[in-house]
Amino acid sequence: MQKIKTNKNFYLLVFLALFGFSIGCFDNYRELWMSSNGLATLTISNVISISYIVTVLALFYFTIRVSFHKLKLGMCIALVINMITETVLICLNQSSHQFLIKFFMFFNIAFSQIIIASVYPLMMNISKSDDLYTKKDFVEFFFSKLGFLLVAVLLGKTFFNHTFDYNTCLFLSIIFNFIAFLVLLNVKLTSRKTSIFNLKESLHYFNHHKIIYYFLFTNFLSDVIYSAILGMPLLLLTKNLNMSSNIASYLILGLGIVSSFLSLIIVKYLRFKNDNYNLIFKFGIRIFLYLLVFITNNVLFLWIIIIYILITNKPYSFIFSGYFTNNIQEKYALFLTNLTYCATLLGNALGTLICGLVFNLNYRIFIMPALLISIIHYIVALDLIKKREKLLED
Repeated sequence: MQKIKTNKNFYLLVFLALFGFSIGCFDNYRELWMSSNGLATLTISNVISISYIVTVLALFYFTIRVSFHKLKLGMCIALVINMITETVLICLNQSSHQFLIKFFMFFNIAFSQIIIASVYPLMMNISKSDDLYTKKDFVEFFFSKLGFLLVAVLLGKTFFNHTFDYNTCLFLSIIFNFIAFLVLLNVKLTSRKTSIFNLKESLHYFNHHKIIYYFLFTNFLSDVIYSAILGMPLLLLTKNLNMSSNIASYLILGLGIVSSFLSLIIVKYLRFKNDNYNLIFKFGIRIFLYLLVFITNNVLFLWIIIIYILITNKPYSFIFSGYFTNNIQEKYALFLTNLTYCATLLGNALGTLICGLVFNLNYRIFIMPALLISIIHYIVALDLIKKREKLLED
């Protein structure tokens, strides 16, 4: 017991479990909460997109200005602000104060993303063991899905004359955020000198390895395409495809789990040595399905593409990331991780904005941006594979 009490890794994993659970409770239902409060779909997409962009700016500031030993304090402050914004949002539920709802939701999304992005650097301060990172990925995934599942089961049920609604999801998220905050306070960091991040040196390294920028651009395009269709997945399934929020939740959750297991199977048994073939299964088939939706304007093909995107979300991620993660110098690895996360956020921001713009149009127009960007992305991805293979030969 004493060993557990003094184990920093244990407390950090418990924090991840609790915070991941809180994310699962509300993050998936965020757009439905805003919609139930009278916000238009385009407004919702704008709120999400702008908060992602602000998160990127905040992450750059954290990377350049905040040292490792101050990360815990920064995360604690972000958690407190996160809980304050969530509490205010609960009070604003079903009110006419839409500007305040947008304002506080904007900061709630941004600070949630900042906390998620800060976990990896905090782990580096505690331990650099692969074992801890493996546990981190599992705990984060498992408990966020567990929170999602719990809410999906309880949504719409009545307890003590109170219906479990989207606002209850938000309240449940606050409770687990608060417990996570208490656990984080017990994570004792060793006070030690850390080297100051050298932006000029890092940029010099990246400029000497320009393929990294190409890799980041490819990731950016991939996330734009994904979010152009599934930037607001529950809103799409419930509003445009007439599913109940419970069934839509089970669909997203179930296909997400299938995707994770399929990823493990593909890496071990079904991976092609030639990544051009892997690229076809990950993105090539998607382009074909986008084209079918565009030609036919048929809801059946839209359903097929949504299911295929969700199933293939996790598999084949090794096509690009594996090489760059394993070959970059260790002292630049954290900066690359932050840049990759920023590229993802910017891609999600642009994609969600596009999703909001075409959300209420017919299926042909809805899918057209994803189709056009996918063709560009596929050409860029093929070129990136060629460049990477050339570097391996050299």
